[in-house]
Amino acid sequence: MRTKTLLLTAALSVAGIASSMAQAVYSVNAVGYVNTDLVPGFNLISNPLNNTTGNTIQNLFANGIQGTIPNNLTVYHFNPTTDSFVTAVYDDLDAKFIPDAAAATVIAPGNGVFVRNPTQANVRVTFVGEVPQGAASNTDIPQGFSIKASTVPVAGTVASMNLPAVQGDRVFEWNSATQAFVTSAYDDLDQAWLPAPANLTVGEAFFIFKTAAATWTRNFNVNQ
Repeated sequence: MRTKTLLLTAALSVAGIASSMAQAVYSVNAVGYVNTDLVPGFNLISNPLNNTTGNTIQNLFANGIQGTIPNNLTVYHFNPTTDSFVTAVYDDLDAKFIPDAAAATVIAPGNGVFVRNPTQANVRVTFVGEVPQGAASNTDIPQGFSIKASTVPVAGTVASMNLPAVQGDRVFEWNSATQAFVTSAYDDLDQAWLPAPANLTVGEAFFIFKTAAATWTRNFNVNQ
Protein backbone atom coordinates (compact mmCIF):
# COMPACT_ATOMS: atom_id res chain seq x y z
CA MET A 1 0.00 0.00 0.00
CA ARG A 2 1.28 3.41 -0.91
CA THR A 3 -0.34 6.29 0.90
CA LYS A 4 0.45 9.89 0.13
CA THR A 5 -0.85 13.14 1.48
CA LEU A 6 -1.47 15.34 -1.53
CA LEU A 7 -2.83 18.46 0.03
CA LEU A 8 -3.37 19.94 3.46
CA THR A 9 -4.34 23.61 3.61
CA ALA A 10 -5.44 25.81 6.49
CA ALA A 11 -8.63 27.76 5.87
CA LEU A 12 -9.56 30.74 8.07
CA SER A 13 -13.23 31.65 8.52
CA VAL A 14 -14.91 34.37 10.55
CA ALA A 15 -16.69 32.87 13.55
CA GLY A 16 -18.51 36.00 14.71
CA ILE A 17 -18.34 39.72 15.42
CA ALA A 18 -19.74 41.07 18.67
CA SER A 19 -20.07 44.60 17.36
CA SER A 20 -18.62 46.94 14.76
CA MET A 21 -16.00 47.98 17.33
CA ALA A 22 -15.18 44.46 18.59
CA GLN A 23 -12.31 42.32 17.35
CA ALA A 24 -13.32 39.52 14.97
CA VAL A 25 -13.09 35.96 16.33
CA TYR A 26 -11.63 33.35 13.99
CA SER A 27 -11.69 29.56 13.89
CA VAL A 28 -9.02 27.56 12.06
CA ASN A 29 -9.87 24.40 10.12
CA ALA A 30 -7.24 22.30 8.40
CA VAL A 31 -8.84 20.71 5.36
CA GLY A 32 -7.50 18.60 2.55
CA TYR A 33 -7.39 15.15 1.03
CA VAL A 34 -5.34 11.98 1.25
CA ASN A 35 -4.91 9.40 -1.51
CA THR A 36 -4.51 5.77 -0.42
CA ASP A 37 -3.64 3.04 -2.90
CA LEU A 38 -5.16 -0.37 -2.18
CA VAL A 39 -2.88 -3.13 -3.45
CA PRO A 40 -4.30 -6.45 -4.63
CA GLY A 41 -5.29 -8.48 -1.60
CA PHE A 42 -5.75 -7.15 1.92
CA ASN A 43 -4.90 -3.64 3.11
CA LEU A 44 -5.10 -2.26 6.66
CA ILE A 45 -5.97 1.42 6.33
CA SER A 46 -7.46 4.25 8.35
CA ASN A 47 -9.84 7.09 7.76
CA PRO A 48 -7.29 9.93 8.07
CA LEU A 49 -9.74 12.87 7.91
CA ASN A 50 -13.15 13.81 9.25
CA ASN A 51 -15.50 13.80 6.27
CA THR A 52 -18.15 16.42 7.05
CA THR A 53 -20.69 14.61 4.84
CA GLY A 54 -20.31 11.41 6.85
CA ASN A 55 -17.71 8.81 7.82
CA THR A 56 -19.74 5.73 6.88
CA ILE A 57 -18.24 2.95 4.82
CA GLN A 58 -20.69 3.75 2.02
CA ASN A 59 -19.78 7.42 1.91
CA LEU A 60 -16.03 7.02 2.34
CA PHE A 61 -15.53 4.26 -0.22
CA ALA A 62 -18.40 4.53 -2.71
CA ASN A 63 -17.64 8.23 -3.16
CA GLY A 64 -13.90 8.04 -2.50
CA ILE A 65 -12.76 5.30 -4.85
CA GLN A 66 -11.45 6.69 -8.12
CA GLY A 67 -12.77 5.16 -11.32
CA THR A 68 -14.82 2.00 -11.40
CA ILE A 69 -15.34 0.35 -8.01
CA PRO A 70 -14.43 -3.34 -8.31
CA ASN A 71 -17.27 -5.75 -7.72
CA ASN A 72 -16.80 -7.59 -4.41
CA LEU A 73 -14.36 -5.05 -3.01
CA THR A 74 -14.82 -5.75 0.69
CA VAL A 75 -14.44 -3.59 3.79
CA TYR A 76 -14.01 -5.35 7.15
CA HIS A 77 -14.66 -3.30 10.29
CA PHE A 78 -13.57 -4.93 13.55
CA ASN A 79 -16.03 -4.46 16.41
CA PRO A 80 -14.01 -4.56 19.66
CA THR A 81 -17.16 -5.07 21.73
CA THR A 82 -18.12 -8.30 20.00
CA ASP A 83 -14.58 -9.29 18.89
CA SER A 84 -15.92 -9.86 15.39
CA PHE A 85 -15.90 -8.24 11.97
CA VAL A 86 -18.71 -6.33 10.29
CA THR A 87 -18.39 -6.89 6.54
CA ALA A 88 -19.58 -4.61 3.73
CA VAL A 89 -19.22 -5.78 0.12
CA TYR A 90 -19.56 -3.65 -2.99
CA ASP A 91 -22.25 -4.93 -5.35
CA ASP A 92 -21.88 -3.48 -8.83
CA LEU A 93 -25.47 -4.42 -9.72
CA ASP A 94 -26.87 -2.36 -6.85
CA ALA A 95 -24.00 0.16 -7.17
CA LYS A 96 -23.52 0.28 -3.41
CA PHE A 97 -22.03 -1.55 -0.45
CA ILE A 98 -24.25 -4.21 1.09
CA PRO A 99 -25.80 -5.05 3.47
CA ASP A 100 -27.05 -1.55 4.23
CA ALA A 101 -26.50 -1.90 7.99
CA ALA A 102 -22.83 -2.76 7.49
CA ALA A 103 -22.43 0.01 4.90
CA ALA A 104 -23.74 2.48 7.48
CA THR A 105 -20.91 1.62 9.91
CA VAL A 106 -19.03 4.76 10.92
CA ILE A 107 -15.24 4.77 10.62
CA ALA A 108 -14.19 7.86 12.55
CA PRO A 109 -10.67 9.31 12.27
CA GLY A 110 -8.35 7.31 14.50
CA ASN A 111 -9.97 4.03 13.48
CA GLY A 112 -9.22 1.65 10.66
CA VAL A 113 -10.49 -1.21 8.53
CA PHE A 114 -9.25 -4.08 6.44
CA VAL A 115 -10.03 -3.64 2.75
CA ARG A 116 -9.75 -6.49 0.27
CA ASN A 117 -9.00 -5.46 -3.29
CA PRO A 118 -10.14 -8.40 -5.45
CA THR A 119 -8.40 -7.17 -8.60
CA GLN A 120 -4.82 -7.50 -9.83
CA ALA A 121 -4.26 -3.74 -9.95
CA ASN A 122 -4.07 -0.99 -7.36
CA VAL A 123 -7.31 0.80 -6.52
CA ARG A 124 -7.11 4.39 -5.29
CA VAL A 125 -9.41 5.80 -2.63
CA THR A 126 -9.39 9.51 -1.82
CA PHE A 127 -10.32 10.65 1.67
CA VAL A 128 -11.53 14.24 1.97
CA GLY A 129 -12.22 16.24 5.11
CA GLU A 130 -10.95 18.13 8.11
CA VAL A 131 -8.03 17.33 10.42
CA PRO A 132 -9.31 16.63 13.96
CA GLN A 133 -7.98 19.17 16.44
CA GLY A 134 -7.95 19.64 20.19
CA ALA A 135 -9.99 17.05 22.06
CA ALA A 136 -11.23 15.65 18.73
CA SER A 137 -7.68 14.52 17.96
CA ASN A 138 -7.64 12.27 21.03
CA THR A 139 -9.03 8.75 20.81
CA ASP A 140 -9.98 6.05 23.30
CA ILE A 141 -8.41 2.60 22.90
CA PRO A 142 -10.46 -0.20 24.48
CA GLN A 143 -9.09 -3.15 26.38
CA GLY A 144 -8.41 -6.09 24.12
CA PHE A 145 -8.15 -5.97 20.33
CA SER A 146 -9.05 -3.02 18.11
CA ILE A 147 -7.92 -1.38 14.87
CA LYS A 148 -6.45 2.05 15.45
CA ALA A 149 -4.54 4.76 13.62
CA SER A 150 -3.27 8.26 14.13
CA THR A 151 -6.11 10.78 14.26
CA VAL A 152 -3.70 13.28 12.73
CA PRO A 153 -2.59 12.67 9.10
CA VAL A 154 1.13 12.33 9.80
CA ALA A 155 3.60 9.51 9.24
CA GLY A 156 5.75 7.96 11.96
CA THR A 157 6.13 5.06 14.33
CA VAL A 158 3.68 4.35 17.13
CA ALA A 159 6.44 5.37 19.54
CA SER A 160 7.03 8.74 17.84
CA MET A 161 3.27 9.35 17.91
CA ASN A 162 3.19 8.67 21.67
CA LEU A 163 0.88 5.67 21.56
CA PRO A 164 0.19 4.83 25.24
CA ALA A 165 1.74 1.50 26.18
CA VAL A 166 2.24 -0.78 29.17
CA GLN A 167 3.72 -4.23 29.65
CA GLY A 168 1.69 -6.79 27.74
CA ASP A 169 0.51 -4.44 24.99
CA ARG A 170 1.11 -5.61 21.42
CA VAL A 171 0.92 -3.91 18.03
CA PHE A 172 0.28 -5.87 14.83
CA GLU A 173 1.29 -3.98 11.70
CA TRP A 174 0.15 -5.33 8.35
CA ASN A 175 2.69 -5.88 5.60
CA SER A 176 0.68 -5.60 2.39
CA ALA A 177 3.59 -6.97 0.33
CA THR A 178 3.80 -10.24 2.27
CA GLN A 179 0.12 -10.19 3.32
CA ALA A 180 1.14 -10.94 6.91
CA PHE A 181 1.33 -9.25 10.32
CA VAL A 182 4.53 -7.99 11.91
CA THR A 183 4.23 -7.98 15.71
CA SER A 184 5.84 -5.72 18.32
CA ALA A 185 5.40 -5.99 22.09
CA TYR A 186 5.92 -3.27 24.66
CA ASP A 187 8.69 -3.94 27.18
CA ASP A 188 8.41 -1.79 30.31
CA LEU A 189 12.01 -2.55 31.32
CA ASP A 190 13.36 -1.10 28.09
CA GLN A 191 10.40 1.30 27.84
CA ALA A 192 10.22 0.53 24.15
CA TRP A 193 8.40 -1.53 21.54
CA LEU A 194 10.38 -4.65 20.63
CA PRO A 195 11.22 -5.24 17.91
CA ALA A 196 10.98 -1.61 16.84
CA PRO A 197 7.79 -1.09 14.81
CA ALA A 198 7.98 0.05 11.23
CA ASN A 199 7.13 3.56 10.09
CA LEU A 200 3.40 4.00 9.44
CA THR A 201 2.41 6.04 6.42
CA VAL A 202 -0.44 8.54 6.41
CA GLY A 203 -3.70 6.60 6.26
CA GLU A 204 -2.21 3.33 7.52
CA ALA A 205 -3.82 1.55 10.47
CA PHE A 206 -2.70 -1.22 12.81
CA PHE A 207 -4.21 -3.86 15.07
CA ILE A 208 -3.49 -3.35 18.74
CA PHE A 209 -4.00 -5.43 21.86
CA LYS A 210 -4.29 -3.40 25.07
CA THR A 211 -4.14 -5.00 28.49
CA ALA A 212 -6.22 -2.08 29.81
CA ALA A 213 -8.22 0.70 28.19
CA ALA A 214 -6.35 3.96 27.57
CA THR A 215 -6.69 7.32 25.88
CA TRP A 216 -4.33 8.21 23.05
CA THR A 217 -3.82 11.92 23.71
CA ARG A 218 -2.72 14.09 20.79
CA ASN A 219 -4.32 17.52 21.45
CA PHE A 220 -3.26 18.51 17.96
CA ASN A 221 -3.55 22.10 16.84
CA VAL A 222 -3.02 23.28 13.28
CA ASN A 223 -0.76 26.08 14.58
CA GLN A 224 1.66 23.62 16.19
